[in-house]
Amino acid sequence: MMFLLKAIVFILIVIAIITVFEIGLRKFFHIGKRDKTKQRYVNEFHKRGEIGLIVVFVLSYIFVLNNYSEAQWSYLWSAFFFTALQLFRAYMEWKYPIRPREYIIHLFAAVVIVAFILISLYTDWLNWLFGF
Repeated sequence: MMFLLKAIVFILIVIAIITVFEIGLRKFFHIGKRDKTKQRYVNEFHKRGEIGLIVVFVLSYIFVLNNYSEAQWSYLWSAFFFTALQLFRAYMEWKYPIRPREYIIHLFAAVVIVAFILISLYTDWLNWLFGF
């Protein structure tokens, strides 16, 4: 139960940081707001690639949960998946640009995820900050 609470707090902090910096990066690099009504995939390969990544993640996540009882492995595997997904999106938006410089947002999100994983692995900052 405590791991779930830590994971939720961790995810909320990462989302908040990515959102705040996304606004700043959009202003700094003059990237327009993303139109929510438009399709988020640049082409069919992008769509199928993301769906394929999600399927591979779900199947491998089931394998990881069944074979490793430590919660840290599922945590690391989830972080690896989200990093890979962000990097795939960044590559597709860089290779097939619809909105110029939009890929910078996804690259930054991948860097933030990796940084927070490394920080959380080598420090006990959630315990120090929140006392749990």
